Amino acid sequence: MATTSRIWLITGTSSGFGLELAKVAAQRGDRVLAATRSPQKLAKLESTNPNIKAIQEAVETIPAVYGTVDIVVNNAAYVQGGVLEEATPEEIQRQFQANTFGPLDLYRTLLPHLRAKWSGTLVTIGSMAAWYPMAGCNLYNASKAALRWLALGLAGEVSQFGIRHCLVEPGFFRTQLLDPTANITMTAKSSRLAAYQDVNDTNDSNFAAFNGAQLGNPVKGAQVIYEVATSTGVAEGKPLPILLPLGSDATEEISKTVSETLAAIEEWREISSLTDFPKGS
Repeated sequence: MATTSRIWLITGTSSGFGLELAKVAAQRGDRVLAATRSPQKLAKLESTNPNIKAIQEAVETIPAVYGTVDIVVNNAAYVQGGVLEEATPEEIQRQFQANTFGPLDLYRTLLPHLRAKWSGTLVTIGSMAAWYPMAGCNLYNASKAALRWLALGLAGEVSQFGIRHCLVEPGFFRTQLLDPTANITMTAKSSRLAAYQDVNDTNDSNFAAFNGAQLGNPVKGAQVIYEVATSTGVAEGKPLPILLPLGSDATEEISKTVSETLAAIEEWREISSLTDFPKGS
């Protein structure tokens, strides 16, 4: 497939990875359908770059309107902070709808088109947070963990149709994900329980300290995602990976969790095996 023939559909393009990836793809000659709830934020970029089109159309109309889609990037997400006992049912539902069910609905809507043409690349932007719990942020972590396994499961189901999938799990990047005026929502202080004051105070101070000081550069991150998804540049000649931890902190945190899990398995291996029927019985 020629580079100029690629059409990307990227969600969450108002800022962060979505915006930077749209820029990279357009600069390299691809066409970008930039899905956003705030198209006015892309007006200037769209007016100066004919390869970027901000869209709000219903997803099911995209193949008919634009001909096809080659690469779908599920990027839109936000952080719902606060301890589980304080969270309202509505907050829980919104978190999973945005971070888990919404991305999967997008894939399900476009899969008939991708299956019909026997090609397509799906890129799911997850998080290293899917690998560990975090007091006061478990709704976000759990929504990304659910997305992780559902997306990987989907990948196994659609590979038979020539559809590829890559799960990208970034560490901390300097996007607006932790910006309290943008993509992070904390439990209202009036609704907080006194019993969790220490946890909430720690989270408030940690998120404030993290925001703007993250290790990852989103421009560099978007460049890597583009090249991995298209097997170009640093990924020239490499197959699309099943999993791409993005950022040195992501590789370290994921490796740490894997090591701790293996250690726990070994510690309890003998006791665990006591539940088996005798071999041969």
